[in-house]
Parts: sequence; C-alpha cells; structure tokens
Amino acid sequence: MKRKIILVEPEIPENTGFIARLSANFDYDIRIVNPDFNLAEARKTASSAQDKLREARIFDSVEEAVNDLNYVVGTKPGRGVSAKEFQPSEETSLMIGRESSGLTDEELELCETVLHIDTGRYPSINQSHASAILMHCFHSPDQKESVREGQKRALKDRLPDKVFSAVIHSNPSPDQVDSMLGELNKD
Repeated sequence: MKRKIILVEPEIPENTGFIARLSANFDYDIRIVNPDFNLAEARKTASSAQDKLREARIFDSVEEAVNDLNYVVGTKPGRGVSAKEFQPSEETSLMIGRESSGLTDEELELCETVLHIDTGRYPSINQSHASAILMHCFHSPDQKESVREGQKRALKDRLPDKVFSAVIHSNPSPDQVDSMLGELNKD
C-alpha cells in the first residue's frame, strides 16, 4: 500500500503544487479535503509532478479521507511526539492541516499519533515545508512493517481502551504485537 498525504482544506495553491512535487519524489498519493481553490492553480509549482495533481483524490470530510488508511499521523506545533523520535511503518500516512490554523482537535482525534516538528523560536512552519521535513524523515529503505488488522482486533479484544490506544500510538511492529499477544495469552 502506497503512503498517502492528506491535505486538509489547503488555502494556498502554490503549497499544494510543491507538495505534489514532494509526493512524486517520495512516492505518496495525495488526498485533499475541501481545497480552497481549483487544483489547476497549483500546477505552476508542481513542475513535473502534474500527474500527482491529476490523480489527487478530493474528499468532503477528513473522516472519508482517512477511513481506509491503516496508520495516520497528524501534525500540531508543540503537541505529541517529536518527528525526530517517531519511527514510521511502511503504511504510515501524513495528515497536514490548513495553512492558517492547522488541524482541529477533532481531526487530530482521527489520527493514531500526533507529531510536532522541533523548530526554533516560531513553532509553526509552512504546510509544504512541514510536508518536506516529514516525508524526508519517513523516507527510509528499511521501513518496518505495519501492525496487521487482525493483530489490532486481537489487542482491542484483550486490552482496556486506554491501554489499547497507548499501544497503537507507540507504533509497534507486528513482531512486537505478536510478543504482546503471546504474553497476554499466558494469563
């Protein structure tokens, strides 16, 4: 499954064009929730990644955009895990918020993990810059495999909701989940 980048209500066409170029470089599919412009306006900065804009899927809601994804991380300045410390799996998708206000708390609730990018004095950065940093951080030939749906169901059946949520947010490997399930089955 190819990784996805979900742009929530982007407002600046140039940023979306730059993100299309990044998506071509790092092999992401683009999903866009309610863009504030016609995607043709983003073509001038998309350069040779015009196909990424043509193939972008448009959604009416964030819920629809993430519904079929296995593991989504959202971004929020100063909240969650540092992007430097996060170990993505091969199916980790990114959700990037509006240029003017980022992601809402409700949208962040739809993410398995919330990340922030360590910056200097000013905590927020441009949408395309955040996308570039995260795509680069997530780019590795040695990506770990994602937790399988059956493993998630087995953990959910055995763990209290808060513990299950904490385990999933820690982004364990399938082998780590198998080990946890083995320990749980001993009891």
